[in-house]
Amino acid sequence: MQTMSEEKTASEGHAEGEAGTRSAELVKRARRQHGIEAVRTIIRFAMDRMRETQLQEVASSMTLTTLLSLVPLIAVAMSAFALFPSFADSRHALEEAIISGVLPQQYTETIVTYLRNFTDHASGLGIFGLAGLAVTALLLIDKFFVTVNRIYQVRRMRPWGQRALLYWALITLGPLVIAFSLTVSTQAIRSASEGVDATSVEWGMAVLQFAIQVASYTFLYKFVPNCHVQLSHAAVGGVSASFAGLAVREAFGHYVSAGTLTSIYGAFVAFPVLLLWFYVSWLIVFGGAAITATIPLLTSGRFADSYKRGNDFLTGVALLKTLWRHRREGETSVGITTLADEVDSYPQAARRILLRLAEKGYCVEIMSEKPKSHSDWALLCDPSAKSLRDACTALLVDGTNHLTSPKRASSSRDEGMLFDWYRGFMSAEMLAKPLDEVFTIDEEPQDVQAEQAARPA
Repeated sequence: MQTMSEEKTASEGHAEGEAGTRSAELVKRARRQHGIEAVRTIIRFAMDRMRETQLQEVASSMTLTTLLSLVPLIAVAMSAFALFPSFADSRHALEEAIISGVLPQQYTETIVTYLRNFTDHASGLGIFGLAGLAVTALLLIDKFFVTVNRIYQVRRMRPWGQRALLYWALITLGPLVIAFSLTVSTQAIRSASEGVDATSVEWGMAVLQFAIQVASYTFLYKFVPNCHVQLSHAAVGGVSASFAGLAVREAFGHYVSAGTLTSIYGAFVAFPVLLLWFYVSWLIVFGGAAITATIPLLTSGRFADSYKRGNDFLTGVALLKTLWRHRREGETSVGITTLADEVDSYPQAARRILLRLAEKGYCVEIMSEKPKSHSDWALLCDPSAKSLRDACTALLVDGTNHLTSPKRASSSRDEGMLFDWYRGFMSAEMLAKPLDEVFTIDEEPQDVQAEQAARPA
């Protein structure tokens, strides 16, 4: 009997162990599926953001602009090395990094030789020639900044003075910092790898170049947009762009080595290769920016609503109601993070909508020492007199549209076609009521229920 009970206990323990193992496997599988779904969501929203900003057309335009501005850009950047002769080794290190880490391997020597010759010839220009090169290089960088800010849906760019200083620092100091870090890191790796086989050293150099690419992308995605970007989000975008660049570079190398382009273009093959590489590179850069700009969407519970029609208007009404409720409770201002959390959005989107409402006199941003990403907001209008009409025109329907404008005798046929409808739409009951009445509608049933519950039976 004792033996049978021991066997029964052992079998029960074994069954419990198998059940625990199965449950652990189910948990791991669920977490893995959740992670895969999150990655799919990020990619889907990033692709939507890229389609919204028409990045394929922008990348094509940037390819032509880069072709015209590449030599001026390199000439201005390399002029910084001419001011510091001791940085000659750093310049060679930067060129080696470009050869092995950025451009496709088959034609890097030819392309870099051409660029080096062009740069040497550009160094003999006079003051006006160098000024023209500088302006051309600055225009390229400005177009890049504008495109990235469009991806982040930033409506206000930095003032031109700040942008010019930032562009100039990026052109002149950026190559110096990268080249210096490459030189120091390379010497450190070679010193530490004495007695180590050459393969390990090559792997170390490849990892170093990849890390510098990630750091460069992260820096761009963090500081180029004129809005707050978390460093972790920028790092995710930097890693994504770096891995995509690595994969595309390998695939591009195999495609070029097939000889199809050489058989078509012959001795001029380096030119179409360079154009195609510029186009793909810009797509990768802007794709990483789109991923970085998409990540904050996933931190809000309503991230799926971000691309639904009318979401800006609904979110704006919710933000106004939140400000109205806080002011009724005695709070004069509310932080942007609190506002975003209460409407289940994220701070960048909430601030973008609040800025448009501020133009209509609904609210105001409290200026303080806090960064704009953590600023406070207050309700500015009189809620007993202000309605939602201006919010509707700011976020939903632009009243200056020709279809909704008053009909004029000398106007086109379509002008004023929807004027009567628009006037009736804007005079609808919920749009015409003051905010005090609109925002108490949802609370009246709860008040009535509370009063009824408080009455004695």
